[in-house]
Amino acid sequence: MLFMVFAEMAEAAEVAKVPEAPEAPEVAEVTKVAEVAPTKCCDPKITTFYEAGAVVGKGGIWDPETENYYYTDITGMTIHILHVPTQKRKDYKLDTQVGSMALIEGGEGLVLAFEDGFAKWNFSEEKFTVLATPYGVNSGWRMNDGACDSKGRFWAGRLFKTDESKPGEIYRLETDGKTATKVIDDICCTNGLLWSPDNKLLYCGDSTLKKIFVWDYDEESGTPSNRRLFLDTASLFDGVPDGANIDKEGYLWVCFFDGNKLVRISPDAKPVCTIDMPVKRPTQPAWYGENLDEFLVTSASLGVDMNEWPLSGHIFHLKPGAQGQLKAKYHCEKTLPEKLP
Repeated sequence: MLFMVFAEMAEAAEVAKVPEAPEAPEVAEVTKVAEVAPTKCCDPKITTFYEAGAVVGKGGIWDPETENYYYTDITGMTIHILHVPTQKRKDYKLDTQVGSMALIEGGEGLVLAFEDGFAKWNFSEEKFTVLATPYGVNSGWRMNDGACDSKGRFWAGRLFKTDESKPGEIYRLETDGKTATKVIDDICCTNGLLWSPDNKLLYCGDSTLKKIFVWDYDEESGTPSNRRLFLDTASLFDGVPDGANIDKEGYLWVCFFDGNKLVRISPDAKPVCTIDMPVKRPTQPAWYGENLDEFLVTSASLGVDMNEWPLSGHIFHLKPGAQGQLKAKYHCEKTLPEKLP
């Protein structure tokens, strides 16, 4: 698969008409949360950290060892490596959309969730290698949001590119670098895939349904169970729940795409505060800084009125008044293959 270093991003295509959401799959009942309007957070100062100009920026990762910030532009079909001290950026143009990624232990590169499944990006060779294609090639599906669990397994959910109301699945790339296991069914648009600090709960949002779900989670086996509704956001916020993160207290931080909000949600599913973002479509917060008490937030410019939201597509910095942790890395049992077996 070819790549090339590029200089300018292609203009965004028009946004497709969003289909009506399907009915949610049956889940265990959850105690209803009292509808209390969330308060404003401490009005943190939000600054433009980097003028990325992304079409759909996502997948941000901060690596303090290299002082690099990694992110993807899904629609732009690119991955980026920004060296923060120098603000120098390396841009790699792929011929596929990358929905999410994780650093590989040992510094070899990145594991990617791309259109056909899972792949690897090798830093030294600047090479893209397919690892697993669990649902075939050119199927009309693509991988979206994803993350590594505490044991170094990489999870990502697929969505249908032309109909996001079509139920998809979440897959797990095992640490052998070739086996992709289907773990969760009936998620239309996977976003905000993450684990509680004690690794006893798994969270995942479905942007199409405007809902966030939670599972009990067995850390050793990587098995989720007892799926239930965590929070229905439809009546609470404009837009849909997109990328998310979690702090050390177990509070979720969720971007609302089309809602220009970053929202903190308590472990008992109560939105406790909101932050107004300077863009209509914030996409994902990533913990950053010496104490991991800062956020870098990606955003999208796709389908946005740039006269009204001129900063769309850029990366923003803020201090939310909480502390998080670094994203888990992908653990390889052995050197990843140079080609798919």
